[in-house]
Amino acid sequence: MYLSRRNDLKVHTFVEDLLNFEPSRKFPGSGENGVIGICVEPKSGNVIASLVYEDKGAIKNKVIRIKSKNGLEASSSETIIDNIPSVRAAHQIQAITIGFDGKLYVNVGDGMVSETVQDDDDLRGKILRMNLDGSIPKDNPNSGSFIFAKGFRNPFGAAWRKSNKSLYISDNGPLSDDRLAKVEAGKNYGWPKSIRQNSIFWWQLTQAPTAIDFSQSGEFPGKFNDQLFVNLFGGVYAQGRSVKGKKMVKIQLDENDKVVSYDEFVTYIGNGPASPCGLSFGPGGLYFSDLFGENGKGSIYKIKAR
Repeated sequence: MYLSRRNDLKVHTFVEDLLNFEPSRKFPGSGENGVIGICVEPKSGNVIASLVYEDKGAIKNKVIRIKSKNGLEASSSETIIDNIPSVRAAHQIQAITIGFDGKLYVNVGDGMVSETVQDDDDLRGKILRMNLDGSIPKDNPNSGSFIFAKGFRNPFGAAWRKSNKSLYISDNGPLSDDRLAKVEAGKNYGWPKSIRQNSIFWWQLTQAPTAIDFSQSGEFPGKFNDQLFVNLFGGVYAQGRSVKGKKMVKIQLDENDKVVSYDEFVTYIGNGPASPCGLSFGPGGLYFSDLFGENGKGSIYKIKAR
């Protein structure tokens, strides 16, 4: 289900029943399936979403476009791409974004089958690039292929940096090494041999980086401009403060993607499970979601900076 609202402060159901199965809501594990990524086509206002679905007992990924006549509720939907193998856990389809080139970029996890990642005939473990109608752009790295870059394990978050018009992603590693990477056409990012290949930054102690976004549209004061904000999810259901996750960090990159500074921007100090997941700059500040919250209930917060 997606909700919408307008300036009368009323909340409306925009679309529901997108899944053809009932999620278990168990974390970690099968509760991580469902409707995952979302973005909006700038010109049409159509909503594009990534999700997991069942097909005769098989678990698959797909991307759909949802149209609305009034902006408050869906009027129709259509499939952009589907039939990508998935798994009843994480490592599924993740963030979807529209680049400065007007193309749709889709993060796809390895489905917990690492040998598929280097297979150019398999879309798992890849960043896909396509036209908004789901067709393959003629200028993709390999003619006739959706694959823009490969070698990813669980590429969760994605954000575009205005200063160099490039795509950056967060990628969850195995028992050690999570990373950030700038995604470039045709590059191989190493998984399953390495999670560090072509990375710009990594955490040796896994932090489970989730959503990311750049401060670049005036929502924060100028001193924060072009800095990258990253949510670190941490251990699921871990109580209280933790060395693994439960925080948001701020990373300053120079023009060559070298880390100039790394600071904790928001740190959880309560006693609950608390795991920051979604993150996005929007009207008046930075918004982020906490999947579990102080009392085991999800919450959305807004940060204003001075």
